[in-house]
Amino acid sequence: MVSNEPLNVCITFDFDAMSLWGAAFDQWTPTPISRGEFGGRVAVPRLLDLLKDEGIPATFFTPGHTVDCFPEVCRRIVAEGHEMGHHGYFHETPTTLDRQEEIAVLDKGIAAMENHLDGYKPVGYRSPAWDHSPDTPELLIEYGFEYDSSMMAQDFEPYWVRVGDQMHQDRGVEWGEESSLVELPVSWTLDDLPQLDLVLSPTFLLPGTHNPEDIERRWLADLEWAAEKIPGGLFNMTFHPQCIGRGARLRIVENMIARGRDLGANFVTCREAAKGWAAKQPTPA
Repeated sequence: MVSNEPLNVCITFDFDAMSLWGAAFDQWTPTPISRGEFGGRVAVPRLLDLLKDEGIPATFFTPGHTVDCFPEVCRRIVAEGHEMGHHGYFHETPTTLDRQEEIAVLDKGIAAMENHLDGYKPVGYRSPAWDHSPDTPELLIEYGFEYDSSMMAQDFEPYWVRVGDQMHQDRGVEWGEESSLVELPVSWTLDDLPQLDLVLSPTFLLPGTHNPEDIERRWLADLEWAAEKIPGGLFNMTFHPQCIGRGARLRIVENMIARGRDLGANFVTCREAAKGWAAKQPTPA
């Protein structure tokens, strides 16, 4: 890898809106649902204004349900040059679905974008809850997706998604074959929701009420390390509009952009990051 190659930075938003509360947190009453509404009506327009002022492209991983609920703001996302990625329909984790159910969710999420966004078809996928079923990689390839952003086998470098891994308890893993699908890895440590938001679910407590300045410093430290140690690598940051778009938390996004520029980073969409990386790699074995 060329030592002076700049770091690529992807600013990504999981635009879950109301689906997060029902599907992930099993909360259906008006107040949690209103938190998702805040994301669509208030936070995303704020973030789009910020990105426009900064001249930064972003990728919005968006469930089809969100597109159906907020078609105007989704049209604005695309019109302003940002990428929209597939994120299920109602934030369903594929691990709970059989193959036909997973196909139906892929179809429904794509249809929502095609119907409301003048035929827009996503080329990137991020699994709700960042987990795959055994069928997910193969289905993404069959559907023509160019990249996935759900897994964690690297921290700051893309890699090829394997198909057919077999995990055993009594012997070593049987590794599958590399595919043409690019993985843009994620991390729970580079996700705003577990760090900054409080969730009181019927089944668990997420006490994400940390000091935003402390969390920002942690994120900037990883950004600085990646720029120094992984030239040409990828820093993939995940925000949720309903979390990061509330009040002064927006300054975290501004400060990360400013520090990235100081470090000479390139700000790119996930599709641009995947295509740029794949063009430099040998064909998967």
